[in-house]
Amino acid sequence: PAAAAPAAAPASDVDAIPVMMPALSSTMKEGKISSWLVGVGDKVDAGDMLLVVESDKADMDVESFEDGYVAKILVGEGEVATVGAPVALLARTEDEIAAVAASGGGAVAAAPAQAAAAPAAPAP
Repeated sequence: PAAAAPAAAPASDVDAIPVMMPALSSTMKEGKISSWLVGVGDKVDAGDMLLVVESDKADMDVESFEDGYVAKILVGEGEVATVGAPVALLARTEDEIAAVAASGGGAVAAAPAQAAAAPAAPAP
């Protein structure tokens, strides 16, 4: 048990910043990524345009709300993501890019799915 804790520590020290699929209209349930304007390893500042999303109404540029480095793109061009789902992960520093990419966003991706499922259960 003592040996397992140090092995898990590096992953929990990684501060991945999820980039979520935004709701571009009140009726939007999902969006298709038309194109990524950044690539893995690129430095982004809050306000920088990251990707172009095709919704049911229009194509919109989506900006970053955080400073960081693109560590992993979770949803590729031409693929669809539901509103609120992570589409990419940012690392806070250039040194953390590999660690954030290796983490894969598994924990980040699971959280919105659980949140979406919770309200559906009490309804019946």
